Amino acid sequence: MNRDEITAEVVRLIRQEMPDVEGDITSDSQFEELGMDSLTRVDLLAAVERSFGLEVPDEEVANLLRVCDLTDFLAASRAGV
Repeated sequence: MNRDEITAEVVRLIRQEMPDVEGDITSDSQFEELGMDSLTRVDLLAAVERSFGLEVPDEEVANLLRVCDLTDFLAASRAGV
């Protein structure tokens, strides 16, 4: 799975968790700007963990502020970095 595919899956999961988000969701979109509160963010990360078959460590959660941050984390995790 390449970066674009990872980003597309993250965007799909955001739309699944927040169907009322209008407009484009890009890799630079910040979760807060999309209207995501802490509970919705936890739900998104749970969906990401299920979809990608990995666990997001608690210490990483605070660093995941934008779609690209989550994409970078997932790409590095899948690469075994």
